[in-house]
Amino acid sequence: MEQMFSAIRTERLILDRLSAGDVDRLVAYKSDPDVALHQAWAAPFTEVSANRLVAATVADRLDQGGQLALRTPDGVLVGDMHVSPVKDVAHTVELGITIAPQYHGRGFGSEAIRGVVNALFDGESVHKVIAYIAAANAPSLRLFDRVGFRREGHLRDSYRARDGRLIDEVLVGLTRADWARTHMQFDVIAFDADDTLWHSEDSFFAAEQTFVDLVTPYVDDGIDVKAALTATEHRNLHITGYGVKAFGLSMLETAAAIAGDRLPVQVITQLGDVVKQMLLEPVRLLPDVAGVLEQVGRTHRLVLITKGDLIHQTAKVNTSGLAHHFEHVEIVMEKDAAVYARIMHTLGVLPHRFCMVGNSVRSDILPVLSLGGGAVHVPYPLLWDLEHAPHDHGHTFAELETLAQLPAWLRESTTARGA
Repeated sequence: MEQMFSAIRTERLILDRLSAGDVDRLVAYKSDPDVALHQAWAAPFTEVSANRLVAATVADRLDQGGQLALRTPDGVLVGDMHVSPVKDVAHTVELGITIAPQYHGRGFGSEAIRGVVNALFDGESVHKVIAYIAAANAPSLRLFDRVGFRREGHLRDSYRARDGRLIDEVLVGLTRADWARTHMQFDVIAFDADDTLWHSEDSFFAAEQTFVDLVTPYVDDGIDVKAALTATEHRNLHITGYGVKAFGLSMLETAAAIAGDRLPVQVITQLGDVVKQMLLEPVRLLPDVAGVLEQVGRTHRLVLITKGDLIHQTAKVNTSGLAHHFEHVEIVMEKDAAVYARIMHTLGVLPHRFCMVGNSVRSDILPVLSLGGGAVHVPYPLLWDLEHAPHDHGHTFAELETLAQLPAWLRESTTARGA
């Protein structure tokens, strides 16, 4: 049973019904050209229109819609909001908000929206709140971003303004589950793939040992075959990137460089077979992965960020049985601060609301921390030489023994909860 409407009180505002005494104030700030610029009404705003708003103020229940006054505790009207049930969509309501110009930039808009959303989600009937915002209205878009709404679509020529112009709008939405996430420190939890969700480095480690065993008999004494391979991989990173194919090319190049004509064709063939076997190897999930993703995905947006060969990594994601857990998958050439910043922008998430989970301090942890994000290190028993990070990096971060500990950390850690 939904409760009867009563005034909503926030830290600095009282949200209640409009009254006849608000007409002059409504006319004044809604007639401001800057306020009316992206709105459906034309300036000047008339007294007749103001009276219509007063007549349409909230009645018995907030979820049934109506107009709200935004007042300071001493009764000053600083703005107004409308709440409108979406026709034929029983669980969704639409919001709109106007703040008087002299109160812009003081956080009243976000405070008022949070108050109304809280009140709507306290009941049982509303499960989603939406808003339509003119695409050119950057301040309003930022306002709804801050509150936690997600941009769901760009609507071209969405409505016709009073002067005849066709206006593009952005649809933003906030679900009940989204709102629950806003009370946690992080909105998005991003996962590394190789050696975080499934085994990978053990195959490279075995292949590297096979390379050493096959090539060593054909090189001069005193040559460190493994070190030569690592040096070639490092030198080739900017050309070949990461992954099995890049590793295979580096093996062949290294073998040719340190063994030369002494290297039998059969060894080259064997090295090629090693690479093919690695590419065909089935995905081997680490313990508890599917359960962890299922659990964390109930309260957070999940994304996958992995680096390597596009074809091979895509195949692993698709055959892992885990793809459905992620709303977004990124396969990148490198994991650095610029790449993470781009991904955060694409997701519409601020750095402090983003947490990366991975096994590599160099790739998964430090770049995210440098942007102001959160990070959880889950070490894997083996780590490629080129993924080692300096010990004096100057950052502290969470470290878990296993991925199975992540849900509890997100629930209980003061870092994760933003306490």
